[in-house]
Amino acid sequence: MKNTASLTVKRASALVAIAGALLATTGCTYTNQPATTIVYSASDGQMANLLGENNQQDIQLRNIMLIAADEASQGRVLGTILNQTEEDATVTLTFPTETLTVEVPAGQEVRLENDENELLLAEAGANPGLLLKDVEVSSNVTSSTATFNVPVLDGALEEYAPYLPTAAAATPSATETASSNG
Repeated sequence: MKNTASLTVKRASALVAIAGALLATTGCTYTNQPATTIVYSASDGQMANLLGENNQQDIQLRNIMLIAADEASQGRVLGTILNQTEEDATVTLTFPTETLTVEVPAGQEVRLENDENELLLAEAGANPGLLLKDVEVSSNVTSSTATFNVPVLDGALEEYAPYLPTAAAATPSATETASSNG
């Protein structure tokens, strides 16, 4: 009888130990949100949304970033702006240094990487590696605004080098120089 009781206690102890080990190794995720449900910017830029009726993301900004050599130089805004409404939208981006607008046709997107959609800030306002804080975005087709931080990058990465505004664009052309020298 003593052996049977001892064997039962040993089995129960082993079962509790196994259950505890299983709980300890798998229970960690019970309190954590699964990574696949977290919405984040998977690239170098940031995102923002302007909500319309029924909290729909009517205007979406994706992968927004600024490419500039330094804080005092010209900066080019890159990213995509999507208009999910049935109206043409004027999207306003208020940076610390100036305000820019982008026209986005109804149901379409504007890719700022395309030359015809080039969006330039006269002065970047922050050095590469830093953030332009509290950039506000608004639109004529939504009543909401959003504020987000825009990363500033330079041409060190090969994929962004073509978008770095050059000093040549800011210097006078040969014709202007010749005519001013008389």
